[in-house]
Amino acid sequence: MSIMPVASSFIVSAPEVSSSEVLRLPQVEILRKRPFHFEDSQVVLKVERNTYKIHRYFLVRESPFFRDLFSLPQSGDTTVVEGSDDEHPIILPDTAASEFKSLLRFFYFGMHDDNSPTLKDWITMLSISTRFIFDKVRERAIKEITTHLDQFDPFELIGLAIKHDIQQWLKPAYEKAVTRTDLISHAEALKVPSPIVVMLMRSREQYWKNRGPGKGSSGQGAQGTQGIFGQGAQGQGNPVPANLSSVASIIDSEIRLMDLASRESQRETVGI
Repeated sequence: MSIMPVASSFIVSAPEVSSSEVLRLPQVEILRKRPFHFEDSQVVLKVERNTYKIHRYFLVRESPFFRDLFSLPQSGDTTVVEGSDDEHPIILPDTAASEFKSLLRFFYFGMHDDNSPTLKDWITMLSISTRFIFDKVRERAIKEITTHLDQFDPFELIGLAIKHDIQQWLKPAYEKAVTRTDLISHAEALKVPSPIVVMLMRSREQYWKNRGPGKGSSGQGAQGTQGIFGQGAQGQGNPVPANLSSVASIIDSEIRLMDLASRESQRETVGI
């Protein structure tokens, strides 16, 4: 190594190494540190009218659906590979662009402080993660949504729980529908299966009957009876304070009757 003075300063030159010396340097074994050594490539997916060129890694890591999809052999013209460019994307049917964008934001920017998914974002991620078997994303979405159950209309929550098979949301939604002062509207009844509507109406009838004059534990008396018609003193649509254990027992009893009626109907259908 040599040091050369240049205008009252110094430049340190690199040591000279001959090609023969380079060849004699010891060879160091290269260690591929998984899971951070990626055998990855990009893929083009089309959702609605939008195309997305993204890494396969997140899709393959999180979803058996995509693992199987990318492992399928190409059919037909092997010179054209699906997902290789914008002209030959892999199309994801029955998927909203808003769902897919929420999922990608979570994968690529989930660690950033300025990426805070809204409740609506979590609902869209619940939908797409259920459809394409992103189990960990689904678990996270359920956890986040569960902290905001009080923001849901009971029939909206029942619909979500049935659609995505989340049993733990049903009981809170049932209790909210039974104890509120508003009647079940026709529009709400159309959002859920008819046996559940009947079960909730029967539960409401028993609950409010028990809260009639002289029977309400919270001293509502006749006001509790008025609540059946949506005119109770607690305010339009708001649940009246109740003994939740008694509400739960009423609902549990009606659920058993609903299940029994369903099984009997199935036996009659198959002729048993």
